[in-house]
Amino acid sequence: MAQPEDGARVLRKVNPVLRGWAGYFRYGASKKTFSYLGWYAWWRMLRWIRRKHPHLTWKQLRRRYYGTDRIAEDRMVLYNPAKMRVERYRYRGAQISTPWNIDEVDPDGARFRRTDHDDMAFVGQVSEHLT
Repeated sequence: MAQPEDGARVLRKVNPVLRGWAGYFRYGASKKTFSYLGWYAWWRMLRWIRRKHPHLTWKQLRRRYYGTDRIAEDRMVLYNPAKMRVERYRYRGAQISTPWNIDEVDPDGARFRRTDHDDMAFVGQVSEHLT
């Protein structure tokens, strides 16, 4: 028979998942999603606690598990993804060669070089390589 889970063990399983998910998606426009995920995780933990302790009142549960806006047990606190700092990607426009910035990119330092496929030298190199 499986051993019943205690709150700290569940928090040890859930927190890395929440923290990793929020860390991976922090570079997008995801602040609302983080807020919703924090709300959803909080309510799921609350339902789990209610099932675990069906005879305790709300007042007893709040005194035992809740801090200010958090669920905690044995110094383990439910991670709130809404507190993750959202960052935007850094501007790298001059480092990546595109048709719009080709004049601004140093041809020696560019990682990708724009080639014109009507160039006879390029067509000759490709045909030599294929034969």
